[in-house]
Amino acid sequence: MIRILITSFLIVFTGCWLSATAQPSADALISGVIKKSALVKSFEADVAIDVDVDFIRIPVKNGKVFYKEPDKFRFRATGFALVPKKGLNFSVLTMLQQAHTAIYAGEDEKNHLVKIVPNDAAADFVIATVWIEKGKDRISKMQVTSNGQGNYTLEFAYGNMQYDLPVSTVVGFDIQQMDIPMKFIGNLKVDPKKAGEKTKGNVKLTYSNFKVNGSIPDAVFTEEAAAQMH
Repeated sequence: MIRILITSFLIVFTGCWLSATAQPSADALISGVIKKSALVKSFEADVAIDVDVDFIRIPVKNGKVFYKEPDKFRFRATGFALVPKKGLNFSVLTMLQQAHTAIYAGEDEKNHLVKIVPNDAAADFVIATVWIEKGKDRISKMQVTSNGQGNYTLEFAYGNMQYDLPVSTVVGFDIQQMDIPMKFIGNLKVDPKKAGEKTKGNVKLTYSNFKVNGSIPDAVFTEEAAAQMH
């Protein structure tokens, strides 16, 4: 029912706002992103993880990320479990490909804005706003209201590679110390004045040494293989 109300409101609101002007098709914009993303069949890359959370200091971590179409994804970093799983493992392409209602919501200087509401009530997210770069068919930013896991923001920066894979991703989220298992706090420096408060956190993922469309064994994506890497 909530999704139906959200969808109905967005259709009426954006329809009234944009009715006087010609507007791009939200579905066409999403299709363009999916089509361009389909050029990447697989990739692996090194990743540096820089955590910015107000009450805790964590050194930069290094790891690897793997992807294989259609939906295999693995993120690996030894001893790293601070970021909410849905923040790092959020599969943008999977979200765009599932059944949804897409509504054009306007534009800024560089992007088209599209609102997405999933048709499935059990989906991981309730609503998402997607910024799609004009003329480039790639996502520069997303704001996501997840299904029971809070809000997330993802911002993507791109380099000059042949394929439009982000060279950095900034994940923004809400966090509290109580959400972090003590074994991952350990002897790290915690500010007692701020610990326990709800605060905003950011994680910057910087990618390098990309290998695109190479062969990646399926075993890389299993839990057993992940355990061997830690």
